[in-house]
Amino acid sequence: MADLWSDYTDILITEIDKQIGSKYKFSLRSLLTDPTKYAAQQNVQITIENVKEDVDKYLDDKAGTMVEEQKALNDEAAKADSITGQLNRSMTMNAKQNNVPIIKPAAMDRDPTREKRIYINTIDGSVTALIEKLVASSMFIADFSTAYKEYSFGSWLFSGNHDYALSVFVPDNPILLLEASRAELDGLLLSASNFIKGL
Repeated sequence: MADLWSDYTDILITEIDKQIGSKYKFSLRSLLTDPTKYAAQQNVQITIENVKEDVDKYLDDKAGTMVEEQKALNDEAAKADSITGQLNRSMTMNAKQNNVPIIKPAAMDRDPTREKRIYINTIDGSVTALIEKLVASSMFIADFSTAYKEYSFGSWLFSGNHDYALSVFVPDNPILLLEASRAELDGLLLSASNFIKGL
């Protein structure tokens, strides 16, 4: 694994460099590893923007070949979105009754080793009862839900004497890995650009 990014992103960086490596005066890997080496290059910010466009096109093309994976993800995402909506309504109602705030933090320091993690893939009376108990014993609820296209994947932290993390289960899918790497690469390219600008 690369020190600066995930294993899957490392594989993609190698693939992208094979495809566009000769187009620029530097490789994507080299730029992301040590952007200071390129700070003096003329029009380096424009070049970084062009690299970002090429990276996005590569990832779009790769996603376009994953037809079966995309169909499976759409089915799972629709199910997860429906469960997330039901959980949100139940949580909001219970939080109001118990005067427990629900927040959507920009960031939060968490210790996953202290959290009890719960994954669900269906809604029934037992899950509803669990929500009631979790809300009632919480100081606050932090909403860490994420989105994929028009779908929402629910994830919440119930903070109290014991921290519980409840998430809607979405099976692993190569498209989700690809999109996570896209976000990672976008962030890395922005960081490289800002570092060169001195921000």
